[in-house]
Amino acid sequence: MQGVIALLLGSAGGLLVWAVLAQRKVSKLLSKYSPITNAEEEAERISKRSSVLQEQSKKTADSIVAKGQAKLKYLEQEAESIRESVSSLEMKREATQNELDFINQAIALKNDDIHLLEVGYFEAGYDFEDLPAYEAALRRIREDQKQMLRMDGSEGGRSAAAFCTETIRFNESVSQGRSMIKKILKLMLRAFNGECDSYIARVSYKNISAMEKRIETSHEQINRLGESWYCSISNKYLENRIEELRLSYAYEEARQKEKEEQAQIREQMREEERAIREIEKAREQAEKDEATFADMLEKAKAEAQRATDQDKDKLNEKIIKLEALLAEAEANRQRALSRAQMTRSGHVYVISNVGSFGEHVYKIGMTRRIEPLDRVRELGDASVPFPFDVHALIFTEDAPSLENTLHRRFNLRRVNFENMKKEFFRVSIEEIRDELHKIYQEEGVQAELRLTLVAEAKQYRLSEAKRMEFERSYLVDQPVRLPPPPPPALLGQDDPLDT
Repeated sequence: MQGVIALLLGSAGGLLVWAVLAQRKVSKLLSKYSPITNAEEEAERISKRSSVLQEQSKKTADSIVAKGQAKLKYLEQEAESIRESVSSLEMKREATQNELDFINQAIALKNDDIHLLEVGYFEAGYDFEDLPAYEAALRRIREDQKQMLRMDGSEGGRSAAAFCTETIRFNESVSQGRSMIKKILKLMLRAFNGECDSYIARVSYKNISAMEKRIETSHEQINRLGESWYCSISNKYLENRIEELRLSYAYEEARQKEKEEQAQIREQMREEERAIREIEKAREQAEKDEATFADMLEKAKAEAQRATDQDKDKLNEKIIKLEALLAEAEANRQRALSRAQMTRSGHVYVISNVGSFGEHVYKIGMTRRIEPLDRVRELGDASVPFPFDVHALIFTEDAPSLENTLHRRFNLRRVNFENMKKEFFRVSIEEIRDELHKIYQEEGVQAELRLTLVAEAKQYRLSEAKRMEFERSYLVDQPVRLPPPPPPALLGQDDPLDT
């Protein structure tokens, strides 16, 4: 019972506390909303205030949007202006770059040495049989030039060497304007032709590409100067002058090659004359020796008939020796007569010069001289620092044929592809030996083949040994006085002693 009473008392206490707290909340609310005496009026007031606030917000938003649109339009205008400025600056930059490239190109073309580093290979587009054909082609080109120069381009005729594309008035007169344009065109052509003639006169294998570029640059420069008057030198006339440049180069090369061929023919004729003189001299000497030995033999036989038995043995030995010498003299005379009658007999030689040309470079040539080594010694004269080593001397009745066969088989191994008369080949001596054996077997060439595979190169090897000894002595005895290394700028240059 007491527990129930206690429980009820606790609940009553809790309710009392809750009632006190609720009373306090009500008091606070009453205090807060005490100014509001009429709820409908308050609601209307709040609604009106809300409408005003909405109107003000709309006006503020519209103002902000208007300002933003104005700012955006201003920025778009600024961006367009900047784009136009950038485009203008880009055009100016391109124009300036073109001018700079043009000027740099013109400056570079003034120095042939720059272009000698980029000579490259120029293949002439003409292969006429003789010089008159080149001369006739040049005459045709120059006749075409004359026809274009005779045409009047002041009225826009594009077939002329130079023309004007617009009608120009001078002092309000068309005729005076045309007269002035004719003078301008003449001046442009005079300048262009003067430069072209200068370049054509100086063209060579070293600068053919540079001279062609210079003509094109000159054409471009002069046309740029004539732009203000709408005057230009035609592209057809430019092509004609470039064609003249190329043909002039080809003509000079052909003329030089003809001179070299004529010089080689003259040298061949001199070599043939020397061979004929040697053969004739050998024949005369053999006839003289034959007559001398025959006379001596006849006298010896006569003495032997009169001699005693004791002296006959000595005279018989003398007779035997004289008969041998007489037979040798007769053989020499017959051989000389045979060589004189067989104009194609001679020696094919294979020689090298390690000190001058390096390893595996051989000269394969021929000579009709009785002493072929005389020709080898001539080749090793003052023009090369060391004498030639002989690897083979092959006598054959058809020396030119054997020489040509070897040249043909080693054609792609030539050292000089421009001058086919230069008989140097980059091959091994074993390859030459093998080809000679094939020629003998395939073509039935009758000749005696003896080859020396190793080049002695005595003077060269002795010189190299002495040079190494000098260098060792110099390094040991005078280490402080060593010459300084060359500057980097000179490392890529050729040694003048090598030329």
